Amino acid sequence: MNVGGLNDSFAVPTLMVLREVKDPNTRFAKYKEMWPAPDGLVNSCNMHEKYIKMWKSEYWERNQRDWQYHLESLHKGALNPDIEYTIEEVVGNTPVSIEDLKYACAISSTRYVSTVRRRRLLMAPVFDLANHDRDCMHLLSPYDKSDYLIFLAGAPLKKGDEICYSYGALRDDYAVAHYGFLPRLEHPPRLSLVDHPDQDPAAYSHDVPPSEEPFSGTPEEMRAEMDRLTAIYRGVKSAPDPLPPQPKGSDYVYDLMKELEGRRLAALEWHIRDLASKLGTKAEL
Repeated sequence: MNVGGLNDSFAVPTLMVLREVKDPNTRFAKYKEMWPAPDGLVNSCNMHEKYIKMWKSEYWERNQRDWQYHLESLHKGALNPDIEYTIEEVVGNTPVSIEDLKYACAISSTRYVSTVRRRRLLMAPVFDLANHDRDCMHLLSPYDKSDYLIFLAGAPLKKGDEICYSYGALRDDYAVAHYGFLPRLEHPPRLSLVDHPDQDPAAYSHDVPPSEEPFSGTPEEMRAEMDRLTAIYRGVKSAPDPLPPQPKGSDYVYDLMKELEGRRLAALEWHIRDLASKLGTKAEL
């Protein structure tokens, strides 16, 4: 499914998916049946605003609010003079709710891949059938050199085995914001994207991910980095929880965000203690 181009606004893939969602005769009916229901999918497009403060990150809170603002503006028609297509141009007089738009946005943004050669955003069932694993041995054929996508097995597979491939060097916070899941836990724990010393999260690219190497430098530089991470750690720890505790398993998004917070703190603590050890000092947490 071709859902837009690399230079298009966010509205294009959202509206292209919305068209298929609303069309009872869509030629992608079998593909559409594979998509999760609205309550089985979450990312920054459709995460409820009550969870925003659970990010405990200015960047990710702003990111989610921006998505909400743009989708609400698209729904109201406020973006019509500036976007490639309006809702009415794509689906006619079919009623469209803000929840419809959020769902279409979440479907497209968790599923499309880009191809530099055609500069298009493409959705294909072969991607939906595979989960992310950074170290997965399976891979996809280069999809910018052919009209077909081929899954290449890097190890023997038998019926019932889970199929995976790497979506990229996803950090926990990026994975939750864009895909709605937490990657496999790794050791040593990796810093969240917003906490990495060399990464502007807004400029993240799968092609140029942040370094996986431990921080190194002069003693002064390591001390400054330890102080920076310690300040972040204390800020997260001291930030009030915006929601009351929920029973485990009763709210997927709440559980997801609390686990993300726990992983973030664990990674910060590990890297702070690692720097303290190298400096021959004690970590003050």
